[in-house]
Amino acid sequence: MMKEVEKKYGASFMLLLYRDKSKLELWEEREVEGVGTLNYYIGPGIDEEMMDYILEEADGVVDYEGGGDYSVLLCDYDLIPGYYESSYEYELLHPDPNAMFSVEDTQNLRFQTRCQAMRKSEHFEEFQNGNFKLTEGRHITPKDEHVVMISKEFAQRNGLKLGDSFKIQGDSLTLRGFPEVPLGLIETEIIGIYEMTYQQSVTEYTDECDILNNWILVDNETGYDLDKIYGNPPSLWVSTIYVENPAELDKVMKEVNGLEGIDWQYYELRKDDSMYKDAVKPLDTVKKIMFVCLCVILAAGILLLSLVITHSMKKRVRETGILMSLGITGKEIRWQFLLEHLLLGIAAFLLALVVSFAVTPIIGEQIYGTVHQEKEQKVYTEKEIEAAIARGEQSKASEMAKNQKTGVEPPKELHTKVSVKTVVIVFVSMLLIIYFCVNGVIKKTLKLEPIRVLSMIE
Repeated sequence: MMKEVEKKYGASFMLLLYRDKSKLELWEEREVEGVGTLNYYIGPGIDEEMMDYILEEADGVVDYEGGGDYSVLLCDYDLIPGYYESSYEYELLHPDPNAMFSVEDTQNLRFQTRCQAMRKSEHFEEFQNGNFKLTEGRHITPKDEHVVMISKEFAQRNGLKLGDSFKIQGDSLTLRGFPEVPLGLIETEIIGIYEMTYQQSVTEYTDECDILNNWILVDNETGYDLDKIYGNPPSLWVSTIYVENPAELDKVMKEVNGLEGIDWQYYELRKDDSMYKDAVKPLDTVKKIMFVCLCVILAAGILLLSLVITHSMKKRVRETGILMSLGITGKEIRWQFLLEHLLLGIAAFLLALVVSFAVTPIIGEQIYGTVHQEKEQKVYTEKEIEAAIARGEQSKASEMAKNQKTGVEPPKELHTKVSVKTVVIVFVSMLLIIYFCVNGVIKKTLKLEPIRVLSMIE
């Protein structure tokens, strides 16, 4: 089970681009039509060539993910309504002549959503933590160009299906203030449809861009086109590097940081193994509990087995004397008793082994069920959100309105089994106990004369 979790979540670290605003040579003023003069970053970026170089040169690196997180407008579609749709409808009915911005200036906010560009959509956090599942089509791959994945609810709301054309436009608010207008146009093809695995509670305070069913996932070529619309050089911006062995995460990070050919004054490495730790925590707890139980049972078994064998051998002192008086050698007597106890021990061991194979999964599942309590999503009511707004806690109210499930859910079931290593350890321990206990008791008896042994009281 631990191997399965490592394979699914692994461990990773991020390669971040550091854009130093104090270095004027990295920035350039440009005139953008309909927007004005803006300051653009023109320095080094993160590209696929750099990431492929890290993948080839660093031991322990198995894959990487890179892309960008964009705000876009979907003006041709009907988004799942939230705060801005409600505000737009209210302002149409109750226009405020003293408002800082007109309805026309802000009306496109209801089309604003999150667009995540990526190399492989299966690496997206919402798929990794189980909040999204693919229901139709396929995932985005590195070879894709101008493709998109949308939610099932969004597709049904807009009558969209696999293979349909899908239009994406840039968001002017990314560059400057109101009025908000769409910038450029990118045409993509729908190749995948995902579905949420839980019901996100959407209130009148939830922004459209925070409603997960409004999110879209695109390939990196589409992301590069968005960079061009916003006047930025095509870049992966933030990249995640996946490590084969979570225990060697720090070692791999150090190796990557020492690679030549990368000017590290522009980049930063940051550990990102939270998903793996969240998933493995209850499994690790169960592992420790079962190890303690095994040690206690093994210690108790050794003590009990030693007492039983010792007591059994002491009751057979007269039998030993009779065998000695018949001329049977001490070596033969020792091997006879050893063989008897070994046969009994092996029979008992095989019976215990069958029982343990049947009982261990049940015990493991019960312990795991006690340790792992599935997280419940906290859903905030409109009254709770309004109370936060009344207290002036705007940022907290915004987070509460999202009502998004976070964190990683560990496996719902734990399949526990007896390992070969444990079986061998227990079997060898039993053989050693039988050998030393039988020899320890009979050794004293064999040193005596047969007449002396026969005169002893059992």
